Amino acid sequence: MRLILILILLLAISACQKQAVKPELTPEPKPLTTQDLIKGIALCQKDPNCLQQLNQYFSDLAHQAKIEEELAENIPPEGSPSSEISNDQTVVENQQIITDEPNISLKIPLLSNTKVQAALNEWLTWKRPKLIETWQNYQFLKNKIWPPFADKDIPESLLLAIITQESGGRVHSMSSAGASGLFQFMPATAKRFGVLGTIGDYDARYHPETAAKGAAKYIQEQQDKYDDDYAKILAAYNAGENRFRRLNTKHNNKSIWDSQFFYDLPSETQHYIGTVLSAKLIFDNPEAFNVTLTEADGSTTLIRAKTDTSLSELSVCFGQYNNEMGWYRILRNLNSTVKAKRIIKQNAVLVIPSVLKNIYENNCSNTDLMTLAKTIHDADFPDRPTYTWYKIRQGDSLSTISRKFKCSSRKEIARLNKIRGPRYLINAGKKLKVPQC
Repeated sequence: MRLILILILLLAISACQKQAVKPELTPEPKPLTTQDLIKGIALCQKDPNCLQQLNQYFSDLAHQAKIEEELAENIPPEGSPSSEISNDQTVVENQQIITDEPNISLKIPLLSNTKVQAALNEWLTWKRPKLIETWQNYQFLKNKIWPPFADKDIPESLLLAIITQESGGRVHSMSSAGASGLFQFMPATAKRFGVLGTIGDYDARYHPETAAKGAAKYIQEQQDKYDDDYAKILAAYNAGENRFRRLNTKHNNKSIWDSQFFYDLPSETQHYIGTVLSAKLIFDNPEAFNVTLTEADGSTTLIRAKTDTSLSELSVCFGQYNNEMGWYRILRNLNSTVKAKRIIKQNAVLVIPSVLKNIYENNCSNTDLMTLAKTIHDADFPDRPTYTWYKIRQGDSLSTISRKFKCSSRKEIARLNKIRGPRYLINAGKKLKVPQC
């Protein structure tokens, strides 16, 4: 009897030991909510240990995704012996966490980059309206500017990020340095990539289709040099491809985030890279950053002006119908060759969003509102000479003069003053007729 009790005791002890050494299952990492992610990024700026935890989280999440992918690839065909598993077991092995929060698929290097983090903070706070405005403008420009980028496999998010920073999606944007249009081309760069000539009232840099083709060629050229290193592509875009090429050679083609390389870049370019990359992250996955980008019907239609009118008069007529921001900027973008002050003659063809056609047919006639619209337009753009006089200074050229007056091209000034190309010679002290905006 005593021997039987001893055997039972030994078996019990052996079972306990096996249970004690049984390895614990590693819990599956759960996706963070957007709020937790944003808090985590903020903490990483203050606590170095946080960055290690954040990186570990993404590593665990990626590892779990790989396991699930391998399981999915190895699921046996229905009816095979190994497929005859209980329903409960199948549910456990293939369980997926379903959440209302969006999936976060941002790259760890960008998340750990404080320059990108700081730029994200700007876009998600005081610069958020610029994101939204660009997106709204893009809905009606997409069929004009996206095709050349799509043909070259350039991400749409990169296109959006560039025009958000450069122009806010405003076709007639111009800088004090002389850069103009959606993509802010300088005259020499525009010429090199075929953005040439005058179209309507403006030079080709203000023409969305022409400028987009030039910008896509520019980025493709940089991709041929730097592959898909968007940080270097953007540095070349902002600082100039020749200047950046010399810097890249100087630093032996290192990562642009190398401190010696990065701080050798112009300060404007340093800021530009992080700003555009962070905007690209948002356009890649807006829900992850609690940004709402609502797609709109960007189709357009042609109308003939019933009477003499202007883009500003039409924007008064359209008001805020289906667009809280109003329609003036979109009308200008769609009719990019027409100056804001220009009177559009009766029967002239205009482009408007399709959604506004019925409004135009029914509301934009001889009403008190349209009388008011004409009055305030004429007050803003009173009759005045179409040109002004400029005294040529030492060192001036037609190109520098055209940049000073922004809306005039070199050829337009030459034609007005009967100056012959290709040298377009001018003399200091003489006066030139220069078109007014």
